[in-house]
Amino acid sequence: MDIGLAMTARVLPDSPRPLPDVYRQVIDEAVLGEELGFSSWLIAEHHFAEDRHNPSQFPLLAAAAARTERIRLGTYVLLLALHNPIRVAEDAATVDILSNGRLLLAIGAGPMEGECAVFGIPPKERFGRTYEALEIIERCFSGERFSHEGRYFSYPELEMTTTPVQPGGPPIYMAAMGPQSLAKAGERGYNLASVLHTPLAHVYADAQSEAGRTRDAYRLMSGPVTVHVAATRDQAWDEAERSLHWWVTFYRNRGFDMPLPSVKEMRDTPGVGIFGQPFAVGTPDDVLAVLERHKDVDLDEMVIQFNHPGMGAEEVARSMRMFASELMPEVKRWGRAGAPAPAA
Repeated sequence: MDIGLAMTARVLPDSPRPLPDVYRQVIDEAVLGEELGFSSWLIAEHHFAEDRHNPSQFPLLAAAAARTERIRLGTYVLLLALHNPIRVAEDAATVDILSNGRLLLAIGAGPMEGECAVFGIPPKERFGRTYEALEIIERCFSGERFSHEGRYFSYPELEMTTTPVQPGGPPIYMAAMGPQSLAKAGERGYNLASVLHTPLAHVYADAQSEAGRTRDAYRLMSGPVTVHVAATRDQAWDEAERSLHWWVTFYRNRGFDMPLPSVKEMRDTPGVGIFGQPFAVGTPDDVLAVLERHKDVDLDEMVIQFNHPGMGAEEVARSMRMFASELMPEVKRWGRAGAPAPAA
């Protein structure tokens, strides 16, 4: 199984750092991730957040492309319903060229309602806009001349003059969790980027099978798994607890029902985490004990979130190094060990 990195550039609202420092740190972590043997570096997207969450992925991906050579780079997730699909296709093709064919696109069909309101997107249109936009983007990647007349977008006689290095374009992953999106993603043959965050992954697999595809035709990614490793359990929690407490708060402020103990109680609250996935915090043995719940899951890639809001570069880098040296060899043996990697 491949082990990737899920990243954000953000601060703690009550103790913000200069954004140039925060952005440099996440790009440095792409370089370190490549050095340590991680398979991918995936950057998230949110808008108008009080923690200054990075809103623009492609500039960060281009910056990471300029400083790395092998690690795959991608979105996790691109909130496609908020964007013009032609602009996305052009930006993605540009990053694919700059990275010499290392881009992947993990798409989310559910931007938050507050984001939709500012962008003027009715929440009920999120699903339809996402999948119509994907259809357009794929045709742009082909380089063919085409016209499109759909429910949300209309383009007469369009031809992309800047096309990706990867034939057919970067691989597309869907972070689908509900049955409608899972079925649509499987029907279209997209990869799945949310295996650990949905109990309905069988809906996706069934749709792939009904479309005549075997398991080797698509890849399964975990969705972000939260990790912080240190020499002792108390050290790990002392370094990460404020950041992880904010991470849960961020989602609760946006209407998600998640338990939220106090900062000091988090380390002693069994199963504390987000979207049903507990935080893996502590010594290498502590972290392994949490991650082992995924040992037998059918996965091609597990993506780990080491960079938590407000955490300093030293603590994140040390955690990444400790994971790579003490845990990565074991975790790589899980899931679909030996499965074919995506073309680079």
